[in-house]
Amino acid sequence: MLENIKDPSRLKGLSVSEKQALAGEIRDKIIDTVSRNGGHLASNLGAVELTIALHSVLSVPRDKLIFDVGHQCYAHKLLTGRYERFGTLRKAGGVSGFPRRDESEYDEVSSGHASDSVSLALGMARARELKNEDYNIALVLGDGALTGGMVYEALNDAGQCRAKMLIVLNDNEMSISPNVGSLARHLTHMRQSGGYRGLKQTVKKLIYKLPKGGKSTEKLFTRLKNAVKALFVSDQLFESLGIEYLGPIDGHDIAEMERVFSRALTYEMPVLVHVVTRKGKGYPPAEATPEAFHGVGPFDKLTGKTKNASIEPSCGKAVSDWLIEHAKADKRICAVSAAMLDGTGLAAFKAEYPDRCFDVGIAEGHAAGMTAGMAINGLKPYLALYSTFMQRAYDQINADICLNRAPVTLLVDRSGLNGADGETHQGVFDTSLLRGLPELTVTAPANMGELRRMLDLSLLADGPFAIKYPKCLPDDGNDPVFDLGEWEEEKRGKDACIISYGKMLETAREAAGKLVTSGIDCGIVNARFIKPLDEALLSRVFSVYKRLFVLEDSVRTGSLGEEIATLAPEGASVDLLCVPDRYIPAGTVAEQQRMCGLDAGSVADRIKEGKRG
Repeated sequence: MLENIKDPSRLKGLSVSEKQALAGEIRDKIIDTVSRNGGHLASNLGAVELTIALHSVLSVPRDKLIFDVGHQCYAHKLLTGRYERFGTLRKAGGVSGFPRRDESEYDEVSSGHASDSVSLALGMARARELKNEDYNIALVLGDGALTGGMVYEALNDAGQCRAKMLIVLNDNEMSISPNVGSLARHLTHMRQSGGYRGLKQTVKKLIYKLPKGGKSTEKLFTRLKNAVKALFVSDQLFESLGIEYLGPIDGHDIAEMERVFSRALTYEMPVLVHVVTRKGKGYPPAEATPEAFHGVGPFDKLTGKTKNASIEPSCGKAVSDWLIEHAKADKRICAVSAAMLDGTGLAAFKAEYPDRCFDVGIAEGHAAGMTAGMAINGLKPYLALYSTFMQRAYDQINADICLNRAPVTLLVDRSGLNGADGETHQGVFDTSLLRGLPELTVTAPANMGELRRMLDLSLLADGPFAIKYPKCLPDDGNDPVFDLGEWEEEKRGKDACIISYGKMLETAREAAGKLVTSGIDCGIVNARFIKPLDEALLSRVFSVYKRLFVLEDSVRTGSLGEEIATLAPEGASVDLLCVPDRYIPAGTVAEQQRMCGLDAGSVADRIKEGKRG
């Protein structure tokens, strides 16, 4: 059936059994595609029936459907005319792994981060009222997103203004890492109350034995169900915010979800429907270890084993190994992350030092503020966040960490161009964001040896310290020794000089090698400290070269190159080779570098043009 569904309106003519069969087809297509392309598997497999049920009761795109985070939207894409192109998922020029407004009229918003869907939906609801329009607004909110404070700001506002919307809480017990916190425990109690489920089934059986027909029977059934729920399940959390609560219900029972969703759409107020799903449903390896199949590379469908794993060492593992080793002697060392212990490599540290590792859930701002308090009170916290999610904590990094000169080390993982996740996950803003903060040291290692040395220096720092790095870096086994703020002139040239840092340093070397055949002798400087600058070495570079090129996988505004350009003496020229001022779509990192003109060939061409100029 799936290949014949060009838009979701076709679902309205299918029986429940046909929809169940369709769910199987969707799962097969998702597993097959993700096994070849990589992607978010477990979350999408868990949301198949939920997506079918929503599209069965809604009429999109007239009705609005929003996916919080958006990584669970694969079934939605398959049902909205993208079946034939789905094989291009997460490829350059292909179907995005997240909702994208410019990809389809059925993708209401572009998304990629958690906890903002209720705010977006409330904004649409207010626009609907002001324009006197009439349509439904629904959103799918993962239970992990409920650890983010923005959700409660929006729920509080939505409840007090009684904006009509359907909030579907997809409760699968997982975000990137297992959910944490009191709310997770509350939801666990609600969904796992065996007494509630057993008594509910008993009441159903008794009701069904009563004579059929008549409103009195319906009312009795409803009153009994509500009484049972009141005994075992506390829905006061949401209803105290002014949100009507329905559930929990089986997130794989299409008929039940359609019935409850249809009922919820009749309310003239916000309604939260609590559905319980199983992450990875239908694929045993993902059901057994859903965290391992949250975001995966290509894998063997039969075994679930990953293909084409990176041959370069993981920076997250290197950081965790360093923390484990140094925490033995230094009792101040502790580690913090926001729902990404596995992704940042801290799970190993957690296993070794469970009392000194803290996962706060999808709450990056809280994580940053908490580490500031820990550091002020004598601890040495290491806060590991992906670069794209570090942005969510910017105010706390500024006002709580830097303003207080708190000796927190920011471990900024996945820095730079990040490949197939596309626009929302690029780590190209961290240089500009962090360089502008007073008191903060900002570093970028080019290899594992530099990473380990920077961690050593961070331990000695009496103020905030940031280390930004990609997922993997090469390791030649050498651990260089350098001081705080010290750059390195790797190669002296005659005609021009490339200043770079981090993983882009290898691109600088490749470009310099290509230029030799054109008769251009290019020097190379490793600017491993983005802040502070090595002003002494920079002064020597200006005295030797009249033509400088600063190469960064960072946006131009606020870049290191922009500052170097302001310091250039008269007669010196500084060209900035940076990420262009646009969002960079999905592709491999190599493809994205070519998109940005930051591959070795493009860099060499720019330098040749500059030499001729």
